Amino acid sequence: MDVNKEIGQAVDTGKVILGTDKSLKAIKLGQAKLVIVSSNCPSGVLADIKRYGELANIPVHIFGKNSAELGVACGKPFLVSVLAVLEPGDSNILSLGETR
Repeated sequence: MDVNKEIGQAVDTGKVILGTDKSLKAIKLGQAKLVIVSSNCPSGVLADIKRYGELANIPVHIFGKNSAELGVACGKPFLVSVLAVLEPGDSNILSLGETR
């Protein structure tokens, strides 16, 4: 599976939240189905996301690239450290959560 393509497809056809604060809120409310975190996400943020994700039984996937490349995969001209998938749309992005 091409992760970059699936992320782009989810952003285009599904419902996705970009950003640490909004993604954490979606995790705490149980709205997120999958959380994707860049490889250079600050360790404190990653620890919070993993902790709340575990409590809410939401899979957390570490994207193998930095936040600039995650932003490009999302089709955005800015850095993206955290991405929460609420609805996958036409993508198979949720299968990333199965490799946990």
